[in-house]
Amino acid sequence: MRIPLQRWPGHALSVPIGLELYLKDTLANTLKVPYRSRSTLARRIVDHIAAELPTRAIRVATDGGYATQAFLRDLPTNVDVVGRFLLTAKLYQPPSPRLQGQRGAPRKKGAVIGSPKTLATPSAAWHPHPQEAGTFIQSWVGIWHSVLPGRRIRVVGVWRPHRAESPKPEGPKAFGRLKPLEAFFSTEVSLSPHAILETYADRWAMEIAIRDGHAYYGVAQDQCRKFAHIVGANTLRLLMAAVRTLWFIVTSEQHADVALRRFRPWYRHKVAPSQFDVAWACRESLQEAGIFPIPRFFTAVAENQPEVDKPKPIAA
Repeated sequence: MRIPLQRWPGHALSVPIGLELYLKDTLANTLKVPYRSRSTLARRIVDHIAAELPTRAIRVATDGGYATQAFLRDLPTNVDVVGRFLLTAKLYQPPSPRLQGQRGAPRKKGAVIGSPKTLATPSAAWHPHPQEAGTFIQSWVGIWHSVLPGRRIRVVGVWRPHRAESPKPEGPKAFGRLKPLEAFFSTEVSLSPHAILETYADRWAMEIAIRDGHAYYGVAQDQCRKFAHIVGANTLRLLMAAVRTLWFIVTSEQHADVALRRFRPWYRHKVAPSQFDVAWACRESLQEAGIFPIPRFFTAVAENQPEVDKPKPIAA
């Protein structure tokens, strides 16, 4: 979850709010626990948060791996999802109203609109992208019958014709490589195309949060191997990380000056704190309060430790 920073407008810090441990089907059978996909586990977290905050509007940003039936169907009323849309997925118009006396089962979908791959053709419906030169965007509203039958969604296509003729790169996939055609969707139809693109761009904060989880939270650094122990240890780590982040947000607003470049003076364009600053601020506060780690076996080391930085001169 992203918490906006009032002291640094336009910036936010991530706070972990849930944990689920994914197991492959073979390992789940070995441990005799039910197998659950990543989409199912992520949906459990979303349902729990929506139940705990029924009056709050929740917007979830996901990648293409969570555009599945298990994650998107029967969403809570206060949750909408923004994610990547499959280029070959077909979008349909809503079904026409049923006529009086019409026989047969009611139609579940209308005429086919097309897929982003078939709709990427020159037309006046494509508008210039506000931030990318030579890039065009277009949006459609329809039904994704194979995944979300009966629910209207908004799909935004991002077309880069100048990238279509470039040779396909070989070798490992490079991060940040722009594709000739991309598509994104939102379960909230009233959301504008620009807002959908901005929301999906903010999803990059999840990747940063995963990196911070290993670097500063201690995730996946436990030595236990049992299922319950792994879940318990990492749940405690994420809980402590959330408390530390919330403490930093409140404490930073009470101080007049915050030295963001204290430990990295070469980082001159840094304008907002990161989890690196949160961790060091917490360490400094604990040390000031007299709460810091000390050796437990060799107490003399702890007593002589401050003298290490001030060595005595050695006579010639």
